[in-house]
Order: sequence, then C-alpha cells, then structure tokens
Amino acid sequence: MTGFQHQSVLGYFYKAMILCLLGTGCNDVMLNTTAVSSESVQDGYITPLEWPSGLLEYDAAPIDLRYLNHKPAGVKGPVRVAGDTLVYGDGTHARFWGTNVAAYALFSEDDNEIEKQARRIAQLGHNLVRIHHHDSTRWVNPTVIDQSRGDSRHLDEDAMQRLDYLIHCLREEGVYIWLDLHVGRQIKPGDIVSEWGEILGYEELERQDGSLVGFNYYNDAIRGLMQEFNELYLSHVNQYTGLAYKEDPAIVGLLITNENDVTSHFGNLMLPDKNNPVHNARFDASVRAFCEETGLPYQQTWRTWEPGPSKIYLNHQENVFNSHMLSHLRELGVTAPIATTNQWGNNSLYSLPALTAGDIIDAHSYGNEAFLSRSIHESAHFVHWIAAAQVHGMPLTVTEWNVPYPAKDRFTAPMFVAAIASLQSWDAMMLYNYTQQVLTRPEQVHQWSTWIDPAITALIPAAAIAYREGHISPAKETYCLQLDREQLFYSAINPETSLAIRTLTERSRITIGLPEITELPWLKTVAPDADVTILTDPEQRFVSQSQSYILSDTGELYRNWEAGYHTINTEKTQAAVGNIGGRTILLQEVEIYISTPQAAIVVTSLDGQPIRASRRILITTVAQAIAPDEKLPFRSEPIIGTLKIHAQSGLTPLALVGEQGAQHPVSFTYEAENYILHLEEGMKTHWYLLE
Repeated sequence: MTGFQHQSVLGYFYKAMILCLLGTGCNDVMLNTTAVSSESVQDGYITPLEWPSGLLEYDAAPIDLRYLNHKPAGVKGPVRVAGDTLVYGDGTHARFWGTNVAAYALFSEDDNEIEKQARRIAQLGHNLVRIHHHDSTRWVNPTVIDQSRGDSRHLDEDAMQRLDYLIHCLREEGVYIWLDLHVGRQIKPGDIVSEWGEILGYEELERQDGSLVGFNYYNDAIRGLMQEFNELYLSHVNQYTGLAYKEDPAIVGLLITNENDVTSHFGNLMLPDKNNPVHNARFDASVRAFCEETGLPYQQTWRTWEPGPSKIYLNHQENVFNSHMLSHLRELGVTAPIATTNQWGNNSLYSLPALTAGDIIDAHSYGNEAFLSRSIHESAHFVHWIAAAQVHGMPLTVTEWNVPYPAKDRFTAPMFVAAIASLQSWDAMMLYNYTQQVLTRPEQVHQWSTWIDPAITALIPAAAIAYREGHISPAKETYCLQLDREQLFYSAINPETSLAIRTLTERSRITIGLPEITELPWLKTVAPDADVTILTDPEQRFVSQSQSYILSDTGELYRNWEAGYHTINTEKTQAAVGNIGGRTILLQEVEIYISTPQAAIVVTSLDGQPIRASRRILITTVAQAIAPDEKLPFRSEPIIGTLKIHAQSGLTPLALVGEQGAQHPVSFTYEAENYILHLEEGMKTHWYLLE
C-alpha cells in the first residue's frame, strides 16, 4: 500500500476486531501481514560494526517529560493504600513508572553529576526511584553501614550525606523514593552480643558470608539487629530536606527484606542435612509447636521442599517475623505502605499468604530473549509471573523487571510491560536497573545498568507516557482465581502449571483469591465484588487451543506468538514490537512497513490528544543495540522502511539527535493526510517529533 485514508483504516480495524472477538481471522485480517524471505530482509544491510554509535547520551534525554511530575515529590501528601490501589494524600490516584538506582551510584561524590542524573531520570518519564543495595557490604563500598568498624550497627555519615543529596535532587524533580531496609547486609563479629542477646549459631551465618537471609526468621537476635538498623536509618534526618526518612511524604514504600523467604527459597537452610544445627534445632522446635497447636502431621510439616502442611507452617513462620517487624515500623511512626519481601524466583502461589501481612504485594520478574514468541498454550513468560502475584484486594508493585543485556531483542520489553501493567492496573513498575555504577561517564557495558543502553532506555519515554497517562485502557473484565486450602498449599500452582493465569494475563484482569484457613487466622482475604468472575479451576482455558494470538478484552493489545510480535492500538499510543520486519502493520492512524527483521516502532501523542488531532507527536524507533567487546558506546541497528502517520496538517517534522533540544529537520512527505517517513541507514537517531 502506498497510502491510506483514516476512515478506511478505522473501518478495517473494527471489522478485524469483530472477527477477532469471534475467534476467527485475527491473524490475517487485523494486521494484514505479508512475509518476506530472510535473504531479502538482510540484502544490502551494513554490518553491525558500521551501525551508528553514541545515539544515547548518558547525561541527557531525547525528550523532556518532567512536566508529568508534580514538584517536589510529596507535595500532594503521603502515598497510602486505598483498597487495591495507591493514592496520594489528597486522594488522587497514584501510578508510578520507576527505576532502580543501586550500589555505587547511590554514593557518588560529584554533586553536578547527581543533579544531572536526577534531572535525566525525570526527563525520561520516571516518577519513582528505588534505592537498592544500599547495605550490600560484601561487594559495595561505601554503603550506608560504616565498614570501618567490626560490626554492622552504625551508619556511615559520609555515605548518608551522599544518599541524602541524591534523594533531595530526585524529590526536587518530582521523583518519589522507595526504600529497601535490608538487602545485602553482612552480620559481623561485633554484632554477636547486643541488647537482644547473643547471636547463637553465628558460625552458621559466617559460612554464608555473614548473610542473614532465612536465618532471620528463626533468630530473635538477628531480628533485633534489623530493627535497630531500621530505627537508625528511618530516623536519620536528611540534611537537605530537614525531614527524617520515616516522615518524608516522598517515600512511596518500604521493603523489609529483599528476596528473602522461607516458603520457597531459604526454608531448606534449616534442614538437618544443611549443617546448621542451631537453626535446625529452632526450626524443629517451631515445627513441633505448630503441629501441636494445629494438629498438622509433623512428618509432613517439616519437609520444607514439598507442597503440603509444610507450606502452611512456613507461611506461619514468616508471619511471626513480619508481625514483629511491622509493629516496630509503625511504632517508629512510619506511615508509608510496607512490603514484607517479594514474590520472586518462580515462587508458586503458596508463597503469597505471608506477603499479605504487609500493605502491598511486591514482585520481581526477569524475561528471556524471544519471550514474545512463547506460546501461552505451552509455557509462561516473565509478565505471567508478575500477574500471579496480584492478590485480590491488594495493590501490586514490581520493584524489579527487565529483559537484561545481552538479550538481542530486549527492546521488546518496555512497551510490553507498560501495556500489560496498564491492562492489569498494576500500581508501580520499577525497571532493574537504571545504574549501579558511579555517576560519571561510563566506558563499559554493565548488565544491570541500562542508563546508556538504547535498546531499553530509548523506549522508556514512550512507555512512561503510555502507562502514566492512561493511554492504554484497563481491562473490561476482572477474574479472581479463588483457591481453596488444598489447591493453594498442597500443590505447586504457578504460571507454568496454570492455563488460567497464562491465558488471562494478556486478555483480562486476573487476581488471586486466598482462602481463610484455621491454621493461619491472620491471613487476609478480600471477597470479590459482584462484577468479578470467580474461577476455581487453575487449568481453565480462556484462549482457544487452535489460536496463535491473544487479543485483550479492550481490543487494544494483540500478541501473535507464532509470528513473534505484539501491537498496541489506542487513540494516543500506537506501536508494533518484535518480529515486524517484512509485514505491513495497520493500526488506527499508523501504517508500518520495515525490512529490518526485529524492531520497536512507537507513535505517541505528547499533548493528551488522540494522534489524529495531536499537535505534538513522538516517534520512537529502536532495533538491536550492541557493544563490541563490551565497550561503549552502543551501536544501534538502522531501521529500514516506511512509516505513515495520519495526523493534522501543518506539523513540522524533526529528528531529535543527541542532547534533548537538539532538533534537526528531517525529510517527511505529506500525502493524503499522512506524514510519510522513509527510514534509512543514514538516520542517526531513535526519535522523531511532529509538532
């Protein structure tokens, strides 16, 4: 096709939608795809070493989205929980598109660099930063813990000053803060004796390099040391804001302990064969007492690795610890929402009950290359695992997600995550990681520092706008997978074993309903409203087994795993991502045809108007990004093809090159009410603007 009219595209779209909802013809009708041979796709391509380099500056953003943030962060009052969502203190809905700043990056000494990065984080569209690996003394120096001592009980004043300034700069840019309390702290010899008693079994921690994970659930002295740190850290007054961390309204949430559960991961540390006799003895006494109280059979209850009574007990044991920690935090005056630990590392649903002791459920999930090609009939992808953490009636935050370098198609993740998070009405999404390197110009690639990787960061502005501004509709229908006692605790239900989770996540909203059981009287359960459809069969299927695609119940989101791509088709954001080379893709106002095999093409309204009426439109084009020999700068694969956008006449086309504000005219044509951009090898940018 050489051109198209707006009216005909809408008619085409709605005809396709009806056919899709009937379960016929979506693959061929909706997107009118035409395959080409791999030989023709590759014909004439320049080699990767000839791809343009340095298209993304480490200290500047392609577009400035700071106008999305209210300043300073916290001005609308402390964030709180209202039902299953987050709201600001003034009662307005709060939604966060965030990232992580971790480790060495927290303690940079150059004020100018800190200011630039805080500004850039906001420019990219983030309104939340998680402070992570602040205490990981095994591999980070400095940390908030003073490492010049023989204990881990004192804050490092210089490091806290650096962290204070970073938090201050972020607040001034309208970026909220998430604080972790425990991540990687090492217990040291000087900690053995304290007012909470002697750490019995210290040598068992020492064999784990001082790590307290798992052991904290069975050792009161460790719990006391954690509470002591929490009081020191949260009572610390930021010298730039004049506020203690615990009273700062810019603090969105707290995490008690990172990736630290006994329901799935660390319960096995207490078993007799793990050479931890002190903690094994405490574990055994605890199991016996619980069995005596509840009538559960001891011989099954101590078998931590098996579903069954053990999972009931382990949730109980986590809750004992959580109750102490939560009470202490509230006594300190903390009002921010609190998460206990995370749903992470392929936990099954039996790990969820203990997490409900907190105010919010938090999840971590990482994807693999080619996740868009994963059939929901056969296996789960990383976003399914996030969906499986959505406890009915509670907010859901995601403090870590990524499809990390060097996955060659990692550029497929940002828009997909923004799309499904919007469909599911999740509350806060935090990319792991903006950076954990010192805030200065980097020279080499770091897997967990995306700040200079165009395959991820070039797409963050478009994803942030789509998610934060509500460009993508929430699902029309909500389903609650209501589990009974046997299903939840006596089987391993998770996205790999549940068709219901896999076939609903990209279609409609899915939540997990937890049962009330006598053994866990504290377990939170929320009865679904009348308009929520109750499911009781985790194997129920919501997509025909013959289908190779899934369409959201809003009609806006589509994924074809056989072809390996997805589309977003709304009034204000239209995108095609994945294996889109050699296909003509028709969206409401956008037509895409490229020969580059894999790419992400996103068209975004920046002024809140539908694309057809917008006077400011951002166009983002990203394909592979490589770093030869792991050295920067990244080289960006050119995208070859044609992009047509139906929009108002009179807009000026610009290429955004290098530092934000460096705008260069670009050759568009305007034909039949369409702006036509011919994407060519010589275009050294990922972003274009129509305004």
